[in-house]
Amino acid sequence: MSNQIILNKIGSSDAIFDIVAPASCANGYFVALGTQATDKTYASAAPAAVTSKSIVMVLAVPLSYGVEYTEDTFVIATGDIVRAYAPVVGRVVSIPVANVTATVALAVGKVVVPVAGAMKGECLATPAGTEEVIYVIDELFTKAGVAMVKLRCTKAY
Repeated sequence: MSNQIILNKIGSSDAIFDIVAPASCANGYFVALGTQATDKTYASAAPAAVTSKSIVMVLAVPLSYGVEYTEDTFVIATGDIVRAYAPVVGRVVSIPVANVTATVALAVGKVVVPVAGAMKGECLATPAGTEEVIYVIDELFTKAGVAMVKLRCTKAY
């Protein structure tokens, strides 16, 4: 699992949440915010429904401090406190292609949406119509040997 990210276009006042990472979480995954703890972190889990208005995208900065590591070796461990961003129309981020389920082949103009019961987003030709969060694919490229997909938010709750 790859964890490189690029925050291509993030607003200065966009909502960012500190979440407790669920098991098998990776950058670009969708989670639903749960209860806020006394330390101001939020519980999180796979979204129960695509109509949820608490879906956020995990975008943890991939800092691996050992000289032998690259940003692609960064791992989000269960229970880590990581950043998750609320969807905002116009936001642009890039995540690894491997972190998207290719129900249809990833291509410019296709969409990536949350999946009920799963954290990994799904690439579709068009949205099903009930999703509260939709990202469109703007570009496919390679960064440091990792296939990446640039996503632009086109629908947010």
